[in-house]
Amino acid sequence: MIADMYKRREKLAYSLTGVLILVMAGYLLLNRPETSQEWLEAAVLLVPVIFMVMIAASSRHKYNKVKDLSIPESSGSLLEADHVVWKADSGKLPRLLAFEKNGAYFGMLKTEKLPWWLYPLVFYRKSFLSLAPSTYSFYTKDGDKLFSFTRNGFKETKVTIFNQEGHHAGTYIQEEFKSLFQVKGEIMDEDEQRVLSVKASGTTGDFSLSDEEGHRWAHFYNGRFPHEYTELFRDVDNDIVELSNELSWKNKQLLLAVVSFLFINRSLNG
Repeated sequence: MIADMYKRREKLAYSLTGVLILVMAGYLLLNRPETSQEWLEAAVLLVPVIFMVMIAASSRHKYNKVKDLSIPESSGSLLEADHVVWKADSGKLPRLLAFEKNGAYFGMLKTEKLPWWLYPLVFYRKSFLSLAPSTYSFYTKDGDKLFSFTRNGFKETKVTIFNQEGHHAGTYIQEEFKSLFQVKGEIMDEDEQRVLSVKASGTTGDFSLSDEEGHRWAHFYNGRFPHEYTELFRDVDNDIVELSNELSWKNKQLLLAVVSFLFINRSLNG
């Protein structure tokens, strides 16, 4: 799955390179430079093309490094995990891949439902997803739905969480206009009782979530990743979240839904 991720990045980068070349060629046909100075100014158009080619070449290099590695799928459930590595995947719609730090694949969080009019806007810029209701679901490696959530709201984001059977499991409320430097929110259960307060950095995404008794539910520090696994996860940034294994099944499900929301939201604005 990791090799496939790098392969998709390479294909997407080459596709965007082709689009940029066509746009650049059309522009030059309509506005053909006449002087050396105009040709020099037009050469600036090559910068995004070169950038895309570099991304494609980097992805190909990473793919070649990991394509022959034997990486089994995870033998456990994400609900039993004490850590998870989130990786943003390439695609027309946002999705996150979940791994163990040894590369074993847990499953995927993917965009499932959008208003029809939002699709062309999202294809242009994924951050438009924050402007309208959208639904995401996490599917295990076996294709079973583990949880889902629907995002609504603008000034205040309301994330309604559902369990694997589609029943309401809880809610996460986040204040959007106060989240530039610090994200603040509340996780509530199906009876609207507060379960956990959420505070995260609005710039790095760092968080350490603990309940009123001081028990830490989850921890993430941007940029910290076990060095021994960087031969497998070859990106500069690798996001690993530590998770508590002392939570009830229901609370672990709520926690994973909120953490995955924080990361998918981060990928939209990144």
